[in-house]
Amino acid sequence: MKGIRGRYGQQRILETDSGLSVNLLETKLLSEGTFYSFVVKYKYFIIKPLVGPQEVHISVTNDGIESLTGNQALRFSNKEQIYDYLTKRIFTKKYYVIQACPANPSTLYQCSFTLHRKSPTAHWKIVHSATEDKNSVPHYNLYNIRMLNSSVTAAKMLGTAFPDCHTIVVDIVKDGFGSFWLADTILHDRNSKWSQYHSLHQERSLRSFLPATDLCTKKTLLAFLNTYPEVIIKPCVGQQGRGIVKISLTGDLAFEVHEKQNRQVVDDFEQLFSYVHNHYLSQRDYIVQQRISLMEIDGKPCDVRVITQFDEGSWILTGQVVKVAAKDYFVSNRASKLLTLENALSRQNNEISFERCAKWIEMVCKKSSKRLLKNNGDLSIIGFDIGIDDKGAVWLIEGNYAPSLSMFYMYDNNEIHERISYYIKKNKKSD
Repeated sequence: MKGIRGRYGQQRILETDSGLSVNLLETKLLSEGTFYSFVVKYKYFIIKPLVGPQEVHISVTNDGIESLTGNQALRFSNKEQIYDYLTKRIFTKKYYVIQACPANPSTLYQCSFTLHRKSPTAHWKIVHSATEDKNSVPHYNLYNIRMLNSSVTAAKMLGTAFPDCHTIVVDIVKDGFGSFWLADTILHDRNSKWSQYHSLHQERSLRSFLPATDLCTKKTLLAFLNTYPEVIIKPCVGQQGRGIVKISLTGDLAFEVHEKQNRQVVDDFEQLFSYVHNHYLSQRDYIVQQRISLMEIDGKPCDVRVITQFDEGSWILTGQVVKVAAKDYFVSNRASKLLTLENALSRQNNEISFERCAKWIEMVCKKSSKRLLKNNGDLSIIGFDIGIDDKGAVWLIEGNYAPSLSMFYMYDNNEIHERISYYIKKNKKSD
């Protein structure tokens, strides 16, 4: 069964399972008619885009109707007034869904489970869980077992409908009386950094090379900032460095938000999260990641772009170049210069071994390529961003399945670009 992407399509799929349907919240496509009917039927409901993280919470009282968007709360006297406001001022996307909420959201506990399968034929497994409930029920409690089983059932059904998806996040809300509901399901396809992270994390030998990573929420962002002096947030799906942000704790306990060449300082964590939510998290799903202290050249951080290609049953390394970030940039997507790995390492004061780094980079990239091919099935070229920290340790930052090759074309050694192009043409002929 082929599924229709988006919250509404996923809901229709899950509703076909009678055992699961009792834990689903009524969800409809948003229209004037469904909005007015929900105002009459429910005290609380939520409006969400068909795809994406934005939410508007609605509460209905005897005194009127209130909308809560982010931190902005507005009160309206009737359903016509609020619907007109929302459709003209808030709802910027084409389609939305409207979903019942079983109680006041402030009284409900929220938790989520990330499920992943190693390959299209593998079983779904829960690889990550998170909760906002400080007094969460122990994992062996029957209450939680039912939630886990429902999450696996949902992943199986959606995985059948979306065969290219191998990572799914199931959001659950629960009350204190033993009831729970599947509030959301988010598909992470192969281009999602959250899906790729779990694919690589399944390979034990790669785990020590992966920066600590989690979905970005208020709770996880605070936890990461309490653990690391600097963190990176980046869109789950994105390319060429767009939307990547560095967050640092400054000496006076304020926070600096750094995107491209722009820097913004906020006074405390509440202000920080409000800024991050309004500018980033409300637009797209993000991950938060430990920032690696990359080696620098002339005070500018740099990393290594490595190209691997599939040839005659195995992965080979066909290109490698060090990218030095432009002035005031913390990522090298905008590079000021390109160097060989040997040249870049020779400029380090601590004499990092070229032979050692080259060996580890080749091993990590080949193992990662093999693991990602097993998960995704139809890859022939991957571009890896590899970090080398100031102690010489190698880090696997991420892989790109449609890597830009322009840097190799501009690089002085044109043999690299010619070699990559040769294997691209060879793979096309064999298809």
